[in-house]
Amino acid sequence: MKASLPDLMRFVAQAADGADRLVVLGMGGSSLAPLVFGQSFGRRAGYPELQVLDSTEPSSVLGVAEAGNLERALFVVSSKSGSTLEPNIFFDYFYDRVEKSLGARAGERFIVVTDPGSALEKEASRRRVRRIFPGDPKIGGRYSALSNFGLVPAALAGADVAEMLRRAASLAELCRREGPENPGLSLGAAIGAAAIAGRDKVTFFVGHPISRFGMWTEQLIAESTGKEGKGILPIQGEPPGPPDVYGKDRFFVGIGRRASREVSQAIEPLVKAGHPAATFEVEDARDLGAEMFRWEFATAVAG
Repeated sequence: MKASLPDLMRFVAQAADGADRLVVLGMGGSSLAPLVFGQSFGRRAGYPELQVLDSTEPSSVLGVAEAGNLERALFVVSSKSGSTLEPNIFFDYFYDRVEKSLGARAGERFIVVTDPGSALEKEASRRRVRRIFPGDPKIGGRYSALSNFGLVPAALAGADVAEMLRRAASLAELCRREGPENPGLSLGAAIGAAAIAGRDKVTFFVGHPISRFGMWTEQLIAESTGKEGKGILPIQGEPPGPPDVYGKDRFFVGIGRRASREVSQAIEPLVKAGHPAATFEVEDARDLGAEMFRWEFATAVAG
């Protein structure tokens, strides 16, 4: 993705100007990474506020539609296959509302991310959207965070995607090593072995500034490993408890800043009590790239 960044940043400089909101319209793998990026980086001055709509529940849709002037919003319609029902419904609904005020210029408020040749790409061309960014057909949806599906919304919201990719590339290089020096291999082997031994509930305690990261790993792990009668159950958002409330079915993960008391207070008593655990330190939200690669690699190994 590094080679495509200059073009993306030129587009961001032109498209984000004057936009109040950036609304991602997607489901699952197409929406979770932007949601984590938006909540981890926060809103940056001079960039639109990042919102994600991944529910067709009527009040959720209306809440986004009526939260501000739609003429000053940018919409990112995100679907790898281009045939997923919910994003296509969102596209129809919001395009119709914007068209009522902007007429033939409605497409200027829409950006589409989809795999080449999809039905969504054809519809986006017909509606003359502002830009179509291609997905990579070789990348599965839940592994697409560091492709256009994650990076386009992140960049439009002002996140430092160049540094995020640099850190991801550094972690990827470490994952080329053999044996225990490989961080993705070691983590995946530990999780997989623990699951076979009955510790099939990977429980996350994630601290600031990436406290919603577990929401992304939840889908990555569950959807990737929950097949053919086996599976690893990710648990995130559960309040930490004392060691004696847990059975022998847990593998604990702590992720946070070195000085993060919320993570250390949750994990340390569990480790002392003999529960298996892994802990990882992050410097800031730009470490999301490295952590996402770590967990994608580890999930494949665990599977």
